[in-house]
Amino acid sequence: MELIVIAKPTLFKEECHLVNQLFEAGLQVFHLRKENAGEADYRKIVEGILPEYHPRIALHHFHTLATDYNITRIHHTESFRKRITPNTLTQKHIWSTSIHQLSDIDRITPYHYSFYGPVFNSLSKPGYMGIIPPGFHLNKHNSKTKLIALGGIGLNQIDQVKEMNFDGIALLGTIWNDPTQALSNFKKAKRHCLAHHQTL
Repeated sequence: MELIVIAKPTLFKEECHLVNQLFEAGLQVFHLRKENAGEADYRKIVEGILPEYHPRIALHHFHTLATDYNITRIHHTESFRKRITPNTLTQKHIWSTSIHQLSDIDRITPYHYSFYGPVFNSLSKPGYMGIIPPGFHLNKHNSKTKLIALGGIGLNQIDQVKEMNFDGIALLGTIWNDPTQALSNFKKAKRHCLAHHQTL
């Protein structure tokens, strides 16, 4: 099972140092998403991450930065995806997106993987409630787009998400709600995921 970390929504001082530590500990994909950050902020974060890890960064905004920093992963929000045509997705990038309804899975076939959720009540966004019913088991039919569970996934929920048949999980609050425990919690999460590892 794949393990992805999404950036803390707000800027904070030790972020680049911690992200480098996560990569060193085995993080394969880091989604750089900042709700109110500008291009200069994005550029500063990328430059604070060691160059050998740049191909593991997925950009949510300011996609033109990819050509400056050897970044091959591009994320399209759900609203952005609905405004473009699929043939604009070139093969030189790894594309990701988000869906909130399983009925949309047939509309995202050009994408390599997609976030789906919130699976449980969000740990980082109070009031953002989970949409997965009890006993849920994912039936992906023949979709080639991998689905990554997102939302409210703590260390104690990872095994439960495995049973739901997702291809991976994305963590935000579990990693960043207490940055002093970010590396420790990542290592614990990684151990839970290793038995079902798949590469995106």
